[in-house]
Amino acid sequence: MSSDPTSHFITLPNRPIVQANGQTTQGPLNLHYWEWKGHQPTILFCHAASFHGRCYDRIINEALHGYHVISLDFRGHGQSQKHPPPYRFRWLGEDILHLIETLNLPKNNLIGIGHSMGGYALTYAAAIAPTILFRSLLLCDPGIVVQSLYGVGDKKLESVEYILRRKTQWSSLEDMISKFEKRTPFSRWPKDILRDYCTYAIDEDYKLRCSSEGEHSLYQSASASDTNIYPLIEQSKHIHDIPIHIVRSSLPHILGQYDTSPTAPELVNWFKKGQDTRLENAVHLFPMEQPQVMTDIVKKFMKENMRSNL
Repeated sequence: MSSDPTSHFITLPNRPIVQANGQTTQGPLNLHYWEWKGHQPTILFCHAASFHGRCYDRIINEALHGYHVISLDFRGHGQSQKHPPPYRFRWLGEDILHLIETLNLPKNNLIGIGHSMGGYALTYAAAIAPTILFRSLLLCDPGIVVQSLYGVGDKKLESVEYILRRKTQWSSLEDMISKFEKRTPFSRWPKDILRDYCTYAIDEDYKLRCSSEGEHSLYQSASASDTNIYPLIEQSKHIHDIPIHIVRSSLPHILGQYDTSPTAPELVNWFKKGQDTRLENAVHLFPMEQPQVMTDIVKKFMKENMRSNL
């Protein structure tokens, strides 16, 4: 497998798109993804909110070397299509299901790895799928909060308003890197991880691809009523046949504090084949801050997958 992936675009028909006038209509959605060629199984890698498909390069190249890997840019992120807010969490899960079907990915040989929002979206796709969608799932601090929090995001959340004030324009890539390496949490990231993030987070005019309005909308949606995934998990005919390993930070969730884990501690109990691992001394963005920890987790996860498939 080459360490340099290829860039691809795909159009998903009949998806909800917010228009300039604020109306949501059904239409084509253009998504972008990165692909590392390799052998089966195929790994679908899904990023956290406000990030993109190249934030995890070191992990993919070290832990998944030789495998066929697809790393998605969600709508509103990376090189995928943007639209005015709102962005709904559930749309991302539906987008994944449509992506898998459109690319005709092998469901009996497909593994999902998702971080934060990406973990939520993979779980949502698996819950609504008419068949078993994944061979297994690795959910890294997935953005699935305790059930009682769903509905909080239906009203304006003061704890996410700061996102609208974030800087979105730089004079160059090096300007962005030099600013970010001086502020947390980015100052805690290894230099290559920070460069990967910055390189693919901005466009040719050095403007952030994921708009502050889009990111703000997603954080509002994260705890909205229509994001409540638990009834879908409960009603799903197929998600309970999928081995699901949750790896999460041990820091208890505090709304608006993004070092803490959003993952409901009891989430594992909702899956018949669930496994839960708590990481001590790890924050929500541990894949970026502690890439070796994440690499070791993925390597172990893949080894267990290969063993169980023998």
